[in-house]
Amino acid sequence: MTREDEMPDWEGAQEFYAKYDPKDVLGRGVSSIVRRCIERKTEIEYAVKIIDITSEHLTPEELEEICTSTAQEISILKQVSGHQHIISLNDCYESSSFYFLVFDLMKRGELFDYLTEKVTLSEKEARSIMRALLEVVQFLHSKNIVHRDLKPENVLLDDDMNIKLSDFGFSLQLGPGKKLKELCGTPGYLAPEILLCSMDETHPGYSKEVDLWSCGVIMYTLLSGSPPFWHRKQMLMLRMIMDGNYNFDSPEWQDRSETVKDLVGISEISHLLVVKPENRFTADQALAHPFFQQYVVEEVRHFSPFRKFKTIIWTVLASVRIYYKYRRAKPLTKQVLIRDPYAIKGIRKVIDGCAFKVYGHWVKKGLQQNRAALFENSPKAFLFSLGNECGYVSEQRME
Repeated sequence: MTREDEMPDWEGAQEFYAKYDPKDVLGRGVSSIVRRCIERKTEIEYAVKIIDITSEHLTPEELEEICTSTAQEISILKQVSGHQHIISLNDCYESSSFYFLVFDLMKRGELFDYLTEKVTLSEKEARSIMRALLEVVQFLHSKNIVHRDLKPENVLLDDDMNIKLSDFGFSLQLGPGKKLKELCGTPGYLAPEILLCSMDETHPGYSKEVDLWSCGVIMYTLLSGSPPFWHRKQMLMLRMIMDGNYNFDSPEWQDRSETVKDLVGISEISHLLVVKPENRFTADQALAHPFFQQYVVEEVRHFSPFRKFKTIIWTVLASVRIYYKYRRAKPLTKQVLIRDPYAIKGIRKVIDGCAFKVYGHWVKKGLQQNRAALFENSPKAFLFSLGNECGYVSEQRME
């Protein structure tokens, strides 16, 4: 029996349109479109992902793959339903032509767009976002679910800036001891072992550790405003990922604490951006890192003349030091701005913001500091370069 015999052509679509009124487009994918919609009875706003399974631009094999992955995504979303940081699937409908997946509407949009607007986040804000994301990963891994496509575009924000993880199209639930070998995900966020699997048929495969690598890439990007791995030539970027070749040389890292650098990956201990998956932090270990620890100290106030006098002395000394420091400071003149405007943090942010408004993307500042790379997630071009190098191309599950 064929798929068309199993289901009337428009039955699922009619049910959706009877309950919801679709509105403006929020986003588009290769075979899907996301629209804002309103439930007719309650007038509550939602987001509906409409997946086309009749596209003329896809082969029958690719369409079957989309159907399989969508059914798999629905199954996993039902398993993880109720977690505060995972997008809720409220309704789903299916016809022979379309899937309709109805989710909560996240009005603040993607974390990617928020980062684009702010350029970099403070350690406090990055800590809040990454703690929530790692808690989601911890929850998924406890159920042996690997996401495989963690990136800022798949992290959504609600009105209160709480995150919701979305897009479980590449997610799988692993059996005991099972390893994966499929090349899928987004260039720039792929773990080294995923790339090695595509090049070496004898590679044992990869597992849940790939999600922690992606978390490291996201955290690095939130704090610096640029990805850790980027190069104009895709194969050189590939080599940087497999070698774990990144640094903290950009100006944005100068004001960051050593604690956060340690977590992302600069010391000799296990952390997130470490090439060998067996040495990489798990979600439990990452959350136990000092960067995420909060210490609550009970405040006890006792009057002490000595302590009060000491505080006054410190205040006076600090005031004197501030006065002499700024007294010797050179004024910000036209000549200083012309000579090296990018050396001044405040001016640097103004330049970045203006450049983005003029060009629509971040402009290149140097080989190791390129915010334009955030806008170059081109999986097909990446895989084409990879395929030319190793004689193998797999695009079936890349979007």
